[in-house]
Amino acid sequence: MVFGFDYSLVNLLSLVVGLAFLTNGYVIVRSERESLELFVMSLLLGAGLIVVAIVPNVFEIVARVLGLELKARAILVISNLTLFVAVTYLLNRIGHMYDRLSRLNEELSLLRSELEEHQLQTEDTQDE
Repeated sequence: MVFGFDYSLVNLLSLVVGLAFLTNGYVIVRSERESLELFVMSLLLGAGLIVVAIVPNVFEIVARVLGLELKARAILVISNLTLFVAVTYLLNRIGHMYDRLSRLNEELSLLRSELEEHQLQTEDTQDE
């Protein structure tokens, strides 16, 4: 027991997963593959898990602020809200990816038809 808190294996796992979120977000943004929004989302999720790992009684405070009588309900409310935000963000990203894929397919089709046209013209000029 440190600082009046009882730590367990769940706290250690929460800390490790939180650090993994932070590291993953940093690596993705550092490699310039993704946007800053993904880093912020990873930062919030990772920081939240780290806070819960270090201060396990934080949900008692959250429960009091939200007017809930049980810590478990506060955990449920916060986790559901977090999942809602994450799923909404991911569905939005998937929609953007489908749009980009559709545009890329259209451009590829146009390029193929132009290439075929060019090849036919080249063959016609060689035949003459």
